[in-house]
Amino acid sequence: MVQTYTVMSFNLRVIVPSDPFNWEERKHWMAETIQTYMPDMIGTQEATIPMLEWLKDTFKDSYEIYAVNRTDSNEVGEFCAVFVKKSSFTIGSKGSFMLSETPDIIGSMGWDAHCERICSWVELIPKGKTDPVLRFFNTHLDHMGKLARKEGLRLVKHVMNNEKSLPVILTGDFNDVPDSEALREMSSMKSCYSCFTAEEMKNSLTFHAFEGGTEGAPIDYILSSHGVDILSTSIIRDRIKGGFPSDHYPVLATIELKGENQ
Repeated sequence: MVQTYTVMSFNLRVIVPSDPFNWEERKHWMAETIQTYMPDMIGTQEATIPMLEWLKDTFKDSYEIYAVNRTDSNEVGEFCAVFVKKSSFTIGSKGSFMLSETPDIIGSMGWDAHCERICSWVELIPKGKTDPVLRFFNTHLDHMGKLARKEGLRLVKHVMNNEKSLPVILTGDFNDVPDSEALREMSSMKSCYSCFTAEEMKNSLTFHAFEGGTEGAPIDYILSSHGVDILSTSIIRDRIKGGFPSDHYPVLATIELKGENQ
């Protein structure tokens, strides 16, 4: 039996007072974007504590959210929060690890990274079933450390390969372009952009700094392993009331999940 789902990767942009659109505006645009597409699973990046609290309350009826702070603090930090649509899945096993040489120590920084970086994952159980059919990973690679991006993805791949052999989806802001050395670490996975034409790849910009535009390469990704086919991908460039929900465009993919446990 084959089942299709939708997956979104969405860098939400931390609260920065000097941004052209402030959080009090953007949070409603962000919610509208999610509500328009209602993906079955969303990997978000850059949610801070007040942002996450608002999002959890706003989507409490429709999404189960799993998130671990990348900083050992109750006051500051960022999350790679995973949203799972309640009508599609329940969350089974879950976990988080730092992208560092000491992945079990929350708050640890790795290699040449400028910031703490975390990866969160969940196992997804279809509604009404008892067994998981998919492992969903979500991360945010460092914006400065080239080695940290490469080694971070290598660590993610290692964790994926060491667990039971469920199909895997990985979402994230990788802060690097498709032909980079870091992305070569994930060459065994299928990219959401593999279905793009050469012309579409020329216009696959995902980080736009609140300026819009299309020309350029993506840094936000959805990758899939065996057992998952990516059927289509779109970069969501919707403007709401003349503004942008984030300085990144969300990326949305339709996937086909194959397996006996559907």
